[in-house]
Amino acid sequence: MNPNAEKKGPAWLQQIRKVEHSLYGLEKSVCVVSLIVMVASTGYSVLIRNLHIAVPNYGELGLAALIPLTLVGGAMCTYMGSHIAVEIVQTAKSRLLRHLAEVAAAVCSLVFAVLYFYSGVVLVEEFRDTGDKLLDLGTPLWWLALCFPIGMGLMGFHCVTRILCVFFGCSQSEEHRSPA
Repeated sequence: MNPNAEKKGPAWLQQIRKVEHSLYGLEKSVCVVSLIVMVASTGYSVLIRNLHIAVPNYGELGLAALIPLTLVGGAMCTYMGSHIAVEIVQTAKSRLLRHLAEVAAAVCSLVFAVLYFYSGVVLVEEFRDTGDKLLDLGTPLWWLALCFPIGMGLMGFHCVTRILCVFFGCSQSEEHRSPA
């Protein structure tokens, strides 16, 4: 994102974009921590299996870390404009065509996010009611299922912000476009 991008558009939109940028930092941190947990727990699991050490299998944590990486990472990619990569947004010569493509991609992502947000809420409720857990360490599945509504809520927020930015002339397709 262009550092000056937050200074374009109405004041309320600038504030929303600052919040969005802060959320992006949080999303990035969640993804980094998830990757570290995945690598560490997988390495630990391989080590204890090869050395035949009788300790609990923490490989489950690596599998669990994949969920926030996927769902929160999807929201992060939406913010960066790379979740649904529409080449026309970056390459089209027509500004109108770029904006239409950007809005279409954002609307499609928003529909996806709303549907999966709802599904995620249902999943969380189901796992809380049944008390389902992962096998090795007993990690409650509803904690992991919370990543669905959280990630999809973030994705929806990024999509709405992107649409607003197109309408107020501060879209990412213009920010990333180099002058010809």
